[in-house]
Amino acid sequence: MRKTSLFASALFLCLALSAQDAKFGLKGGINFATITNTDGDLKTGFHFGGLAHIHVTPAFSLQPEIMYSTQGVQYGSDVKTLLNYINIPVLLQYNFDNGFRLQGGPQLGIMVEAKNKAGNTEGDVSDNYKSIDFSIPLGFSYLGYSGFGADARYNIGVTNVVENSTVNYRNSVIQLGVFYLFDHKHKARSK
Repeated sequence: MRKTSLFASALFLCLALSAQDAKFGLKGGINFATITNTDGDLKTGFHFGGLAHIHVTPAFSLQPEIMYSTQGVQYGSDVKTLLNYINIPVLLQYNFDNGFRLQGGPQLGIMVEAKNKAGNTEGDVSDNYKSIDFSIPLGFSYLGYSGFGADARYNIGVTNVVENSTVNYRNSVIQLGVFYLFDHKHKARSK
């Protein structure tokens, strides 16, 4: 029921934003993820999905996204915890005249899958992890005249993702991505 309500809220937000002068696009990239307070290493994964870009003023814009993101943590060479989410960040961006943007905001994560993997053996561990994750993405991006852009951000986990744990285990994810906005007209002013 909770997941249905969250999905309906996200869908409503996207429909409401589409009524504005939004530009839509696609995005994908690489993740370097871990879980804090573990002795694990960074796990390499990916993210992909869609985004909308809405100018509120020439200097400020909103960028809601819906991303599938593979996260978790790596232990040694062949043991990992796989935590896969549908992430819904809503970023407030400060837009510089040259195409660079600073960005940050809240992100809701809905867990799709949780597994432990050792070599070729996998086991479902969904009951050990919370189905909802909140984080704060902070970063910057560049949007070129053609509509192509690049993005770098760090997602700071807020939620303790492990059920019934006194230790605070949080997602920590570095994301590098590229994106394309359809029907984009660059807002940069000539000097």
